[in-house]
Amino acid sequence: MTLVYLALAWIGGIWLAHQLWNLGVIGCGTPGWLFGAGAGIAVVAGVVLRRRPQARLAAALAALCILGAARYQAQPFAACFTPADLAFYNGTDKHPVRATVEGVIVGYPDQREARVAYRLRAERLTIGGETRSARGYALVETARYPEYVYGDRIRAAGQLETPPTYADFDYAAYLSGRDIHTLLRRGRIELIAHDQGHSFRAALYGLRARGAALLNRVLPEPAASLANGMLLGIEGGIPPEVDAAFKATGTTHVIVISGSNIALLTGVLIGLLGLLVGKSRAAWPTVIAIVLYVLFVGADPSALRAGVMGVLYVFAIVLGRASTAYVSLCFSALIMTLVNPLIVWDIGFQLSFAATLGLILFTPALQTRFERFFTLRLPQAPNRSRWLLGFLSTGLIVTLAAQPLTLPLIVSYFGRLSVVGLVANLLILPAQPPIMIGGMITLIAGLIWELLGQIAAVVPWFFLTYTTAVVETLAAMPFASVDTSALGRALAVLYFIGLLIVLLIRSRPRLRRMLPMRRRLFALGAVSIASMLVLATLIGLRPDGQLHVTFVPGVDGEAILVTTPDGQQVWIWDGCGDGDALSTATRVARRGGRSGVDVAIGPDAGKLWPAAQSLDPGRTAAGTVVRLGDGVDLVRLPAADGWLLRYGEFTALVPPTLRPEAQTALLESTLESLPVTLLKTPGASVASWPTAAFLEAIRPQIILWPRDTTYPPDVAEWLTSHASSRVAEDALVEVTVDGGQVVVQQRSVGGRR
Repeated sequence: MTLVYLALAWIGGIWLAHQLWNLGVIGCGTPGWLFGAGAGIAVVAGVVLRRRPQARLAAALAALCILGAARYQAQPFAACFTPADLAFYNGTDKHPVRATVEGVIVGYPDQREARVAYRLRAERLTIGGETRSARGYALVETARYPEYVYGDRIRAAGQLETPPTYADFDYAAYLSGRDIHTLLRRGRIELIAHDQGHSFRAALYGLRARGAALLNRVLPEPAASLANGMLLGIEGGIPPEVDAAFKATGTTHVIVISGSNIALLTGVLIGLLGLLVGKSRAAWPTVIAIVLYVLFVGADPSALRAGVMGVLYVFAIVLGRASTAYVSLCFSALIMTLVNPLIVWDIGFQLSFAATLGLILFTPALQTRFERFFTLRLPQAPNRSRWLLGFLSTGLIVTLAAQPLTLPLIVSYFGRLSVVGLVANLLILPAQPPIMIGGMITLIAGLIWELLGQIAAVVPWFFLTYTTAVVETLAAMPFASVDTSALGRALAVLYFIGLLIVLLIRSRPRLRRMLPMRRRLFALGAVSIASMLVLATLIGLRPDGQLHVTFVPGVDGEAILVTTPDGQQVWIWDGCGDGDALSTATRVARRGGRSGVDVAIGPDAGKLWPAAQSLDPGRTAAGTVVRLGDGVDLVRLPAADGWLLRYGEFTALVPPTLRPEAQTALLESTLESLPVTLLKTPGASVASWPTAAFLEAIRPQIILWPRDTTYPPDVAEWLTSHASSRVAEDALVEVTVDGGQVVVQQRSVGGRR
């Protein structure tokens, strides 16, 4: 177990260095020799005290802690950029930097409905006609077509910027953990050459792309996009409403390549193969399957991490040596943090580690208890007892074993609790082996002869359809997923810390004697925290007495979600775009356990929200006042396709996509409520903008201007001269009104993993 302590000391040093960096104690100017000297002193102390085991161990722990701090100092979140680094030239809102970056696409493209993001390894940078060498990675966001692939050398022209930080998601830190410090949005790409990457990785990505195209041909939607996510780790094509249902039911781990996913599915494979060939013989086939699978999906860092966790779980279960499993798990964490120390803060890494540890800790005990249960009730049918135990291992046992350590992390990070998660996992996990095995057979057969692939696709299609039906049915239930509030997050952290302390005490005989654990006392504490968590969740569901206006971005259109002080939800859509804003607004509307909205305004609103009171703007007379309750009104604007939202002295125009001709018609009419308090201008993908004359007429007090928008010069000049607030184009912009105070926050749309 010494290696476990050393690995924990190393990770502790990384965490400590991060805190010291934030406090300003260490920074870019801190010389590396200080860490080397500190570690050297610890090593010398260990040599001097080598005859005293405890002192020697303490010295080794100190040395590893200092070395961990040195590793973080060499690769911090706030990297130390020089003129040779691409991120050194990142611009700001007030001082944008337009540049051309030349480099090679590395990694698999992240494809969404209408956009794609490429990871570009920069080589040259051109600013103001001057070209220089540059190093580093940039995330280039551009139109979906034309398509580019791994190994393409390109020139990408656009605006360099530092990734944003939202109220609920630090996108900059997320990308920093992947060694990306620069965003280049709406890039204009020029192809220079093909096949500039590594031939082996290019072959893997090429095979992956062929497999994805095959699945799209032989399977209907949404089965095709789900199969791409489950089998190939390509998540961009999953319909947003389906993705939202998986999130609401806590089952996203089955549609992404993650450590949690691999760990759970590895447990399923061990259970099934154990029934066929025995547990000891099932180990190597499962390990080989994991390795081949990781290579097939591209062998990117997340897949490699997931594969390592899966292999460790195999040896832990098959060998039945928990202590060896702990050592292997901590050793893998040490190696991964040695390669990238920022992975400590990666949610995927934490969930992978927690899921694997949970399976190591709790699967044997759960199997023993279930075996005892069936043996007592089926004493005359031992074969049936073993079969039932094997079946449960593929679903219930694996799910239960992963929950104690992963659930508090999910609640703590995302502030959400899936009430139906356990039921959903129990129902769909037995369907995952047929999907995986049938999907692989479909891919292999289809790549040989597509007709064979079409025949084999019947099996994964059936189980994918079943999985989707179960998830969507449970997600549609009221309170399927609820917000837990800040108190709930704090209680989840408290539970997690308490559980780790209990596990530590139970693993050390000396601590057990010093601090005897009483099962009843532990059970009482767990029940108390769980009860407080439920209470915090119920408190979090209550309306907060404030008006919330959330602007939801989309491609070619935008949507608005209004939450009144008494908790009513009003959805307003301009009817434009590809439904991206609609799907995102649907996910936002269902936060807090809501099954939908109360009032829906927009074209075909009655079909989209059949349970809500619906209004068609085209059939609503100008001047119509919709009373939303608690002092909130919506007034139909004359001669324009929009509404005026009123709450006391606060007013806002919704949605923000008024066409210039509609603005002219509105100015020619009589509107007593001008000027307005808040104006959100349209994003860059929306073919409309406020005219200078319209802005001068309404003179909004608060202006939210999305980045990367191109307006006519007179409009841009007016917005600049009136101190507009720049907001991220792809963020949820939430405006909270409490009395006379207006607070603006940006939140991530979600869907980033």
